[in-house]
Amino acid sequence: MSDNRHMGRHARRWALAATVLLAVAAGCGSGSDKAGGQSGQKPLVLTLESEDDASLTGAPEFAAAVERVSGGSVRIRFVYAGRGTEADFEKGVVDDVRAGKAQLGIGDARVWDTIGVTSFQALLAPFLVDSLALERRVLESPVATRMLEGLEQAGLVGIALLPGPLRSPFGITHLLLGPDDFEGATIGTRPSDLARRVLKALGASQKVYVPGSMAGLDGMESNSKSIDYNGWEGALTANVVLWPKPYTIFMNRHAFDTLTSEQQEILLDAGRKTIASELDDVARDTSESLAAACASGALTLVTASAADRAGLRRAVEPVYDVLESDPETREQIADITEMRSGEPAAASEVPRCRRAGGNAKTGRASLEGRWSLTFTHKDLIAVSAAETGGAAVRSSIPKDLPATITAIVEFANGRYRGMVGGKVVAHGRYTVSGDVVSIVYDPPVPAGLIAGHVYRQRWNVYRDTLTFSRFHDSDADFVLLTNPLTRID
Repeated sequence: MSDNRHMGRHARRWALAATVLLAVAAGCGSGSDKAGGQSGQKPLVLTLESEDDASLTGAPEFAAAVERVSGGSVRIRFVYAGRGTEADFEKGVVDDVRAGKAQLGIGDARVWDTIGVTSFQALLAPFLVDSLALERRVLESPVATRMLEGLEQAGLVGIALLPGPLRSPFGITHLLLGPDDFEGATIGTRPSDLARRVLKALGASQKVYVPGSMAGLDGMESNSKSIDYNGWEGALTANVVLWPKPYTIFMNRHAFDTLTSEQQEILLDAGRKTIASELDDVARDTSESLAAACASGALTLVTASAADRAGLRRAVEPVYDVLESDPETREQIADITEMRSGEPAAASEVPRCRRAGGNAKTGRASLEGRWSLTFTHKDLIAVSAAETGGAAVRSSIPKDLPATITAIVEFANGRYRGMVGGKVVAHGRYTVSGDVVSIVYDPPVPAGLIAGHVYRQRWNVYRDTLTFSRFHDSDADFVLLTNPLTRID
């Protein structure tokens, strides 16, 4: 999931991570020796495995805090799981830390209830923590400490609970405002039993998606950072916060027990000291990515009515009944509710972008219809070479293609089809924003395409001739860039 259009925080975090790693490389040991900070002694280096890209989490800030608090006597070395294409990569990190493949791990707090840990349920309860200010108050309170203690039942030690962005309903096929909009919809989330139960209460079904994919989804729980990062198009319900996305840093129990009490406290203190700086980064990310997504025309912000929001809250009352049947969770929900009193209502700080539907129909009439496209194998290789800076992507182009291919491309009411010889070879959904069309292909897909991925390209129609061109550095369907298309109806 990389995109060099969104390198602000990504670059800052990689610089921070690089600083930590360079310090480690400058002369340190590894493993679990109990070196202190005395001159001449090697620092203790602990491995931390991330879910995919540590620079997208609070891991670099935590690593920097560990080195700062310890005076350089304890340092963090990152280990990358490389599971970014797996639907349940968070659980893989947990398994690795349990097995001792890494001493520490970082992952989304929502994964814990899928493996029997329910101590974070109050923090993730629907529509409860609806501002970054409230999230900070919770994470800096004794409630967070009690939540981390729940990891003991998984055989792990909770080190830190770090802030993450607020997640809202993101409509792909239609707006997600009130309970009626969720009825029968398929909503994408990361692994979470609580999210599954919330969506079921709203009449929707959960689909755990592979990061970056929108295949088969009517909507997602998301935020402006993810939307901008992936180039998704849709409508974010800005005044409805489903839940936050906090991160947990956890440690192998045996590895923790081999540390001195001083080293153990260094890790815990570094976790506490990371919260404020990480929250600042989350707020900055949200603001920057919101501006970028709005400016690109990919994102529409919509607001739910008071009746819609009240209806959502009523719909999940059965979920709260189950949550509050646990005495500890009930007490934590009460604590968070008390912290929430006095906080400004989330709706009073709703960001603005553009009116709903502002980009839904723009230019669609002239694009819609059936178009004929003729191209050759050489055309496809030439386009791939031009678009990748001279390196033709021959490996993804079938070698048995006919010398000349004529395809029929159809755009109709948000559905896209590509046909060759009367057979549909590619199909999916599309949205139009000005002179940019975004296509998301449904499986199965032809070689070289990825189901659920967003392909964006500029388009222009002149006298029944349709041409496509690359939109900045977004991924595009190379076939559509080969030659002009001719309208056939």
